[in-house]
Amino acid sequence: QLFTTDANPKAGTCTLIEALVSLNGAPVPDGTSVNFSTDFGTFGENGLPLVSVVTTNGTAVSALCGPGAGSAKVKAQATVAGKTNSASIVISFQSDSGTLPFVSFCTPSFGPKEGGTTLTLNGGRFFGSASTTRVTFTANGISRDGVVSSVTSTAVTVTTPGFPELSAPTVPAPITLTLGTNLPSPVVLSLPSCFAFGAADAGTPTVTAVLPASGTNQGNTRVTIIGSGFSTGGVQVFFGAVEATVISVSFNQVLVLSPPAFGAGDGNLNKTVPVTVKNIVSGVVSNATVTFAYTPAVRITAVSNGTQRIDEPFTPVTIYGQGFQAPVAVTLAGVPAFVQSVSSTELVVLPSLPLLSGCLNVTGAVSVTNIDTGDTASGGSFTYVVPKLAITGLSPQVGAAGTVVTITGSNFPLTLSDAEVKFGARIAFVTPPISVGTLTVTAPVGSVTTNPTCTGSNVAGTLQNVETVDVTVTNRANSCTATVSQAFTYQLPCVVPTPAP
Repeated sequence: QLFTTDANPKAGTCTLIEALVSLNGAPVPDGTSVNFSTDFGTFGENGLPLVSVVTTNGTAVSALCGPGAGSAKVKAQATVAGKTNSASIVISFQSDSGTLPFVSFCTPSFGPKEGGTTLTLNGGRFFGSASTTRVTFTANGISRDGVVSSVTSTAVTVTTPGFPELSAPTVPAPITLTLGTNLPSPVVLSLPSCFAFGAADAGTPTVTAVLPASGTNQGNTRVTIIGSGFSTGGVQVFFGAVEATVISVSFNQVLVLSPPAFGAGDGNLNKTVPVTVKNIVSGVVSNATVTFAYTPAVRITAVSNGTQRIDEPFTPVTIYGQGFQAPVAVTLAGVPAFVQSVSSTELVVLPSLPLLSGCLNVTGAVSVTNIDTGDTASGGSFTYVVPKLAITGLSPQVGAAGTVVTITGSNFPLTLSDAEVKFGARIAFVTPPISVGTLTVTAPVGSVTTNPTCTGSNVAGTLQNVETVDVTVTNRANSCTATVSQAFTYQLPCVVPTPAP
């Protein structure tokens, strides 16, 4: 099952996605991989449309971010004991105009599977008529439209369709509300936890999921409780037997701060406890089947593969510790890394290329932040190794301008655009192909261009030395430089002076 804190977030923002994974009615083992994918936007952990997160107490959490207005279908897939299953949810990112329709609550929250329930979607800024409004219910993967009877600026009234094939006592039915079906760009709102087919009373609070499903023993984790039947007249929320601080209440969500697992909450220390909601007016208490896990604070104990060269493909880094809670942000020596998988004790990330200053290694601590709670820890060390250039040979070492010279060494740049070779102060032409250990260049014109006077027994046209220059190789990508002093000697043909008359 998939849940979200906001099915209609503003464009350019992120919303949390939680996968609740069970096998035969029980949470799957911790460490089960859940692959999240989306056809719109990217996941906050790695900036990609695909991320893998492992479960803790049967839940895995990620954050979906939308670059603009649009509809995203998020899919989560897991394999346990040779069995694979998936679930999907639709997130509708809305234009940030401040004038879009919204749904505040639904009445009632439950109805029989045979259909026929008159359901009111209460909110604001609705438009259109019954003929231009569509309300779609989805239950167990089957979608059917309800019959819209009226539309006002604050309410849409619809008669629910029947799902006679449903067998479970309660089946959540996500709703898609489409306004302006006759327009080129209809407005689509997703209501994943507005209504359920079942026999419960509309005033009965039901907890379907909590986001996130874990937090530190210190408490004060912002937790969104997702469900239905919550009374806007007031609710109490309990983590085990300890009351939480309620921040806000809507028809399908309660936002709270988790109580600390110290003092009065000592019984929750490092434990998994049920989360229950009590409607104050009626005194009815919700189910106690959804849980929250208290964990130690974030701590880094070890880092594997913590030294990598920048001129070679990066390989995954494993960070060991405790208290990791998706979604997370990770930096290696201050450079953001791509998160590939998350569990409570282990993170796998891929380094990204740092900004370099001179030919210096980049070394620093590893930092992990639980995005949802803000809990941060630093530890271990990571080093981006900048390979040093070296020149070991030059052949030939003498010649005129235009001489083809082979330079041998190590850690030369691998692309023509990054390779710079100078003879003295003048840039030489680098001939492809190049390799990490060899550069072939054409000696540029030297600074001395006047033919020398023949010396000794030299006849006209004999090559004579005119100047000796340093040879420097630079990798423009990382500013690494190697120089051999007085490495190449220029020669020019000598001339015999004309005798004076």
